[in-house]
Amino acid sequence: MNKKDITDLKDLKLFAAFDDDTLREFLKAFSRRELRKGEIIFREGEEGSTFYVVLCGDIAIEKRLDKAGTKWRKLAVLKRGEYFGEMAVLEGKPRFAQARAIAPAEVIEIERARLMQFIADYPREGAAMLIEILLVMLHRLRHTSDDLMAAHGFMEVLAKYSHKR
Repeated sequence: MNKKDITDLKDLKLFAAFDDDTLREFLKAFSRRELRKGEIIFREGEEGSTFYVVLCGDIAIEKRLDKAGTKWRKLAVLKRGEYFGEMAVLEGKPRFAQARAIAPAEVIEIERARLMQFIADYPREGAAMLIEILLVMLHRLRHTSDDLMAAHGFMEVLAKYSHKR
């Protein structure tokens, strides 16, 4: 990573608590990955130990709706500065959804062991990063709860209408 890379990443919320030297050390543990449009980064149900940060492009997070994998629901489209893969990395459980590049994209990625080592070596910055991840996860949970409540309301209306027929 050069000075411009450090400057470009410093404005991302995930790295807001990092000074240049700490960010430089942290980014040594990451590797860059270029993605083609349509490329699958990981599949739902796979074991996961990698955390990703979007540098550019669009990444769709998709949930399979059928066993055959022919129907998908797009849960989110992630852009520069957003990240994904944190659930499997932090929980140690299989991937909850699929991640796919829907445009040419570039991400940086870090394996669980290297991420945890960084957090141990740099506890202040690691804690700030984990708090940011937690806040984003809470925002996503709130959004999911809102979606569930809207779907529940729709189902109640549908049930009332079907009983009137």
